[in-house]
Amino acid sequence: MWILAQVVFSLTLSSSAQTSSHTRRVDRQTFEKAILLAGWEAAGLPIVLAPVAPDEASRGIEAWILPGQEGNAARIVVYSESEVFRCASDADRLNYQCLLKLASIIVHEAWHCRHGSGEAGAYDAQIAFLTNHGGSGLQISGVRLSRDRVLAAQQAIERRQK
Repeated sequence: MWILAQVVFSLTLSSSAQTSSHTRRVDRQTFEKAILLAGWEAAGLPIVLAPVAPDEASRGIEAWILPGQEGNAARIVVYSESEVFRCASDADRLNYQCLLKLASIIVHEAWHCRHGSGEAGAYDAQIAFLTNHGGSGLQISGVRLSRDRVLAAQQAIERRQK
């Protein structure tokens, strides 16, 4: 009985390692496809994939910028456990809209790398990207809604500071 349990445990470990390796490979392929789809907007920028979000991250985080030493954007980080990344990685779905949304998120963060922290411009770049690449009306309106919420929150903070 002990030998059988040991064999089952060994097979489980081996299967788990294979699944983990397969998941990393699929995640890497999804990541590369999204960067290619983002095109020139992401060209030449340091972009990395992370399986863990920062502790202070808001719910629903999909990507973020790591600042450089001078406070400028140094690196784009794409969160591999976000809902949109998981959808884009799902081989059973093969959903172009999920991959397109992921690429648009990279475009959004790339805008920050090149132009600074202004959210209006980053969202405008993301919306233009989705529009030009066949993004669904639902996706585009979702990004517009996010833009409106973020800008309204920024304006409220600015009013309180005055």
